[in-house]
Amino acid sequence: MSEQLSSIADSLTTLTNTLTTLVSANASSKTSWSKMALEIGGITKALSKGSHSSLSNPTNPFSQVLDLNTSNGLKGWQHGVQLPPSMENMDVKVGPTGRKQLRALGDHLRHNGYHSVLNIPTSGTGLPESAPGKTAGGQEIPAVNLSDHVNLATDMQNLTRENTLKFAGFIHGGLQDGLAVPSKRVQKTLDLTTSGNDGLVANMKQQLRIRCDMLMTILQQVTNQASLNSLLAQKDLFTWTKETDGTEFYCGLTVLWLIFELIEPKTVIDARDVEKIIEETTLVKDCDGDVRTYFSTVKKARDELHSRYGTDRMNDQRFTEILFKNLNTVEQEHFKRFISTNYTNWLSDETFDLDKFMAAVDKIYTGLVTSKEWTTSAPEDPKVLALTTANKSMQKKLAKLTSTTTSAGSTNGAGNLKDGKEMAGPQGSTGWSVEKWRTIKKGDSITRPDGTKHFWCDKHYSGKGLYMKPNVSDPPGHDHAKWESFRERQREKAAKRKKDNDDSSVSSNTPTAVKKAKLVVNRGNGKKTKFQKKVEVLVTQQGLSHAKALEAVAAIYSDGAPSDSDDDSYGSSN
Repeated sequence: MSEQLSSIADSLTTLTNTLTTLVSANASSKTSWSKMALEIGGITKALSKGSHSSLSNPTNPFSQVLDLNTSNGLKGWQHGVQLPPSMENMDVKVGPTGRKQLRALGDHLRHNGYHSVLNIPTSGTGLPESAPGKTAGGQEIPAVNLSDHVNLATDMQNLTRENTLKFAGFIHGGLQDGLAVPSKRVQKTLDLTTSGNDGLVANMKQQLRIRCDMLMTILQQVTNQASLNSLLAQKDLFTWTKETDGTEFYCGLTVLWLIFELIEPKTVIDARDVEKIIEETTLVKDCDGDVRTYFSTVKKARDELHSRYGTDRMNDQRFTEILFKNLNTVEQEHFKRFISTNYTNWLSDETFDLDKFMAAVDKIYTGLVTSKEWTTSAPEDPKVLALTTANKSMQKKLAKLTSTTTSAGSTNGAGNLKDGKEMAGPQGSTGWSVEKWRTIKKGDSITRPDGTKHFWCDKHYSGKGLYMKPNVSDPPGHDHAKWESFRERQREKAAKRKKDNDDSSVSSNTPTAVKKAKLVVNRGNGKKTKFQKKVEVLVTQQGLSHAKALEAVAAIYSDGAPSDSDDDSYGSSN
């Protein structure tokens, strides 16, 4: 018998030393999860040398106050963190596959002394009452303003993260800290010798703290290492500092909540719902082709996933695939070409910058909207195509005319290209109205790629010479005297129209371009001409002012207004 007692005494000595090491390690933020698990194994091995019969029901932490300064308290601690054989090889993984094991762990905790720490209050101040409560037998018990308790293991869906953090604040806070999320996670020192209800509440908090430590010990034994490491991203939520010596430790209750939050069906379903927002939201149908609305919707969902579940949930690779899938549904030719080019770059470039790409997409989208070219579908109707082409042409000519009017003939430094053609001189000069090839003599006549023949005349372009189209009435060749006669007749007709159709509403302050436009449009002598109809279309359908519409029609359809530039043909009906 003495030998057995000696063996138990030796085991308890070893246990005390190992437990001291464990508590010190648990307080240090530098100690790894795996190292602490090995130290826990040391406790189990030490106790295995003693009598297992001594770990009877009275030492169960559910039914006994734990005083770690006594041998019974140490035995109760060890008994509380020891798992049954069926759970010794448990390896809980964060994710749907870990749900069954986590629920089994929750059942074990509820029936083995952890009910007090798992039963989380959701209401009340958390402050001590003025007097203690009493049991039916007259025993005094702590009285605290806490109510509406919800069990984490069985009713997690009825709890929030804030509920858990508030209860952790109550457990580790001082006597008057109450049920609240602390601004700083510092475990306050408790006076366990205080009399009255305050003393009972202080001891109640001490027991809850012990159970939080024991709970952390169990989690380190049963939780997959990678899963525990993934929680370190939220380390600030469960790391506390002891007021007495500044050492750090982890709150087991908070860590357990975070594991439940990641695994339980409610949370997994919530995460999947957020993923579906990204996967199923369409640019064209759901966002009416608005790229900014689409980007805002899917980015908000992705940020929510990353903040709650980490960046592995909807990583950049998957997110980018979904973006390209939606952006490729847009048929606008410039946009589609841009997306196609960037998709090729993404497939081949490991340094593809997603944020820069999205910013570039937003920029080109904004430009297309501003220029009224944005559309999500391809215009298949030939009439629509024709109208689109005509509209673009009119917009270009209108922009050119407006630029000429506002700049008063000044050079804008844009070079000698006009509508993709190389001109003889820069904008603002005489050469701006003549294509360069017409000023370079390569013979008395040349034939253009379209089959038309042109003849050289030394009397045009201020005596420098110019290629001209042949006479219409008596080809081939170019008769300069007949050309001059034709131009003179055109000027006389224009002057007569101006006199007959002079609009009194055109004041001396009206821009020259508008005066010219009115002459062209009003040549119908009271009848609504095709030019007037075009003006009406531009005003009612394109939103142009009446003056701008006149300018546009004049620029496109004018065939007789006088001009200072040379014309390269004469005598035709056009």
